[in-house]
Amino acid sequence: MPRAPEVHISSLVIQHSPDRTDALREAAAAVAGLEWCAAENGKAVVTLVTASAAEVVDRIALLNAVPGVHSTTMVYHHYEPADAIDAA
Repeated sequence: MPRAPEVHISSLVIQHSPDRTDALREAAAAVAGLEWCAAENGKAVVTLVTASAAEVVDRIALLNAVPGVHSTTMVYHHYEPADAIDAA
């Protein structure tokens, strides 16, 4: 039986070189499901909405590959069946 679609909501902190904030923001705009929230002093906060945990890991890997990024840390993760979110 196929697995029901899920929605994964994550919050990430990206530590990066402060002089690379604009380039990081531009690269982040190309990441599906990512919303830029804030950046200051070499730290950026973003939210991410995906359909699976594997996609979260893939997006983190994409962000870590951006020049000037030191690390990306997940600070929050929530998931539930997509139909539960649609019903709310």
